[in-house]
Amino acid sequence: MKHNSAASLPQGIRDVMSGKVWFDQELLQDAITGQSKRRAKSDLTQRERQVLSFVFEGLANKQIAEKIGVSESSVKATLQQLFSKTGVHTRSQLVRIVLEQYKDQI
Repeated sequence: MKHNSAASLPQGIRDVMSGKVWFDQELLQDAITGQSKRRAKSDLTQRERQVLSFVFEGLANKQIAEKIGVSESSVKATLQQLFSKTGVHTRSQLVRIVLEQYKDQI
């Protein structure tokens, strides 16, 4: 995972190669306790909601950047913030989570 240190990667690879199962401890704990990092839609900034609406429309990062007058890098950074806030890793997961959890609010 991105939040893990680079030093943990070699040990994780060795563990998996020796037949052990490796799980990110934070994600495993969330799964066991039923907790999640996912936040309410109201926790999103105006820019995050704006980018999210264009993601729903299926626009690419470059198109979103042109629509809101920022750089493509800024859109990518905003998407990374959304991924972090919702606990997902891809645009499709982001859309799915928002539709599932906030369908009454969108």
